Amino acid sequence: MIRNKGNITMRCLLSILILLGISLSVCSQETVKSLKRKQRQAKQNIEMTNRLLNENKKNQKTTANSITVISRQIEERENLIKALNDEVGILDRDLSNINAEKSQLEEKLQELRKEYAKLLYHYYFHKTKSNAVFYILSSESLTQGFRRLRYVQQYSNYRKEQAQKIQQVTDELGQKETLLSRVKEEKHNTLKGKQVESNKLLKSKESKQKMLTELSQKESDLKVKLEKQQRQVEVLNKKIDDMIAAEIAKQEAQRKAKAKAEAERKAKAAASKKPAASGSAAKPSAPSTPSASVTKPTAPASEGKSLVSGGFESNRGRLPWPVRGIVTGHFGLHPHPVLDHVQVNNKGIYIQTTVNSDASAVYDGEVTQVFAIPGNNNAIIVKHGIYRTVYANLTTTYVKVGDKVKARQKLGRVFVDQEADKTELYFMLYKESVLQNPELWLAR
Repeated sequence: MIRNKGNITMRCLLSILILLGISLSVCSQETVKSLKRKQRQAKQNIEMTNRLLNENKKNQKTTANSITVISRQIEERENLIKALNDEVGILDRDLSNINAEKSQLEEKLQELRKEYAKLLYHYYFHKTKSNAVFYILSSESLTQGFRRLRYVQQYSNYRKEQAQKIQQVTDELGQKETLLSRVKEEKHNTLKGKQVESNKLLKSKESKQKMLTELSQKESDLKVKLEKQQRQVEVLNKKIDDMIAAEIAKQEAQRKAKAKAEAERKAKAAASKKPAASGSAAKPSAPSTPSASVTKPTAPASEGKSLVSGGFESNRGRLPWPVRGIVTGHFGLHPHPVLDHVQVNNKGIYIQTTVNSDASAVYDGEVTQVFAIPGNNNAIIVKHGIYRTVYANLTTTYVKVGDKVKARQKLGRVFVDQEADKTELYFMLYKESVLQNPELWLAR
């Protein structure tokens, strides 16, 4: 009985250890998967920066834009190396856990083997003295014979169970050995990849420094160009602000007019019901028909609400990018990539892409503005309930005012700036008239 209790306890402990090992492994795998996704994203962004830098090289020019691109490349390589370091840390913990589980299984196996050796010794020692059959047949009574038979059967079953336990633990040890080898190989490959990326990072930093040295000699020219660009962007920003303010004012006026008309309709309906209350019978029931027809226009308003609450706004952080590329100008106040002591304040984000790229709508909506400003090319405003997205620096436009557009629908071709050596979309996002950081809304 004591032995059985000990076996049950050991069995429970072994089960707990196995379950803990499984749960730890699952958690680690999920974390590693997340890191792998980050690594893939970083590699895709690095690939994009390489394509953009290769396009720049075609013109054999060193520009401020090249500095911006290579700075982003350095940032992505650092992100990739960080993700690789995090993965190595997880793999190290996995190796430690697997080794600990392996040691516990080995100790358990030794205990089982010792116990089984004692059983075998006892069995063969007993067998030399008397055969099991003779042992049963030599019983003094039938009851004693049945008792001895049951004892022999239990003894035999116990030996089989111990042998099965030994085999089970041996199999588990083999699995741990296989897992250990796989994790070690994965760690080796991760460290190898990290070293490759570290070498590339060093080269990128050297290239950036070389470009900065060359461009420092053209600082005065860069400042003149920057001032010109800022003036052009300010004109564009003011135009967009004015257009959106005018749209909101118009909507508010329409809302008030609609509310006034609805109030007048209700007043007339109430006045027409007074004779009915005094006994004018069924004739006044006729005004009920216009009442039903007037309620129909309220449907689009409810659809607008559902679009805001359950559509655009609920997709914060998941909206598709308007164009595939890299962010070369972040939202808000940022230092200039080349000029010291110079800061740039962006009301949107600049997304650099490849030549012949099209800008696409980030969500279902209605085109409210298609306009052009000298020096800024064409721009499009799309309304999504109380939100609006702006797509600027386009050459050709594919939509017109009033068009209903779907998410990922192409809106226009992004302008290629031959002088600055870049193809860049200026993207903005408003909630009513309040600017939002677009990067917080786009898929990450």
